[in-house]
Amino acid sequence: MRENWEKIKYDCFLCSIPEIMTGKRRRLLDYFGTSEHIFKAGKKELEQVPYLTEKDVVRILSCQTEDYLDRLKEALVRQNISFITEREKDFPERLKRISDPPYGLFYKGSLPKDSQPSVAVVGARKVTEAGKQIADKFGCELAANGVQVISGMALGVDICAQRGALKYERGRTFAVLGTGVDICYPRQHIESYMNMQQRGGVISEFPLGTPAFPGNFPVRNRIISGLSDGVLVIEAKKKSGSLITAETGLEQGREIFVVPGGMCDPQYEGGNELLKQGAVLVTRVEDILDGLGLFFNEDVVTKKKKTNFMLETTEKIVYSILSLEPIHISELMTETGLSMPVLMEQLLSLQGKRLIKMIGNNYYVIRL
Repeated sequence: MRENWEKIKYDCFLCSIPEIMTGKRRRLLDYFGTSEHIFKAGKKELEQVPYLTEKDVVRILSCQTEDYLDRLKEALVRQNISFITEREKDFPERLKRISDPPYGLFYKGSLPKDSQPSVAVVGARKVTEAGKQIADKFGCELAANGVQVISGMALGVDICAQRGALKYERGRTFAVLGTGVDICYPRQHIESYMNMQQRGGVISEFPLGTPAFPGNFPVRNRIISGLSDGVLVIEAKKKSGSLITAETGLEQGREIFVVPGGMCDPQYEGGNELLKQGAVLVTRVEDILDGLGLFFNEDVVTKKKKTNFMLETTEKIVYSILSLEPIHISELMTETGLSMPVLMEQLLSLQGKRLIKMIGNNYYVIRL
């Protein structure tokens, strides 16, 4: 952040003005040309912009100081928060292609990888026990198959799916927040909020310190679906907020997947309606992988289940990470947290049991 602050400070200023959202930001940029010009615009100039209210002008003027920029930079550095705009090469490609992408994103941890598939998981906040188990199961199994899990860290289906993804050793999950990225909402999810920063990330387009205004959550839903290749719906009532994400996903060209439920159960009424409209019915993770055109190797899953019980604890840690996709020893060391001597000992042991093999220069794969 310190190194590239001069390049991003005016964009960061623009994305930090309270209650100036994406649409108005873009119109301001069209009007003034650059975020630096917006920062340096005087009161009279701002008052001439037709779509700015008096309150908007006051908000912008209150942020047009070097002191404000210094405090913003200090907050980002102190809390280890990154900022990126859509002009930068590392901005998620999926988001660039939606009709109303956020101009900038604040995030802690990392952003979803463009090279890796991702699925948004949404559903009821007041979820049943069965729904919790289903969300947890799909979150874990998607992660185990190399799929990034995107959700909103909300009560119910969201957090269950994301905690499920975190159960898998290499699982990656990302929470798109309806608050500032520096606020954990709901507060009881603080442990998951912290874990996601190590195993994925937490993301927001809202300025730091933005509280949980009800109107923020429908707005952020387009980012949840926008970061995904498909949207999985679990337990959605007819007027469920999660249907907004599904409908936005449809508009963005995403595949919609639905776990079906009883026709007399109001918990599934919204999801069942989506099925009538052509969504993909899902009863197992393979249905999602097939729908996205992803490879699923049942032999790998079966062999791991059969083999796990006969391995020592440290061997299990290493073996659980390996698949048919080659992984370098340096990445294995990072993923397992083992020292190089201990890792080499486990790899040699697994090779001796003919469970894995080395290919190329220190790349390892599972042996079928």
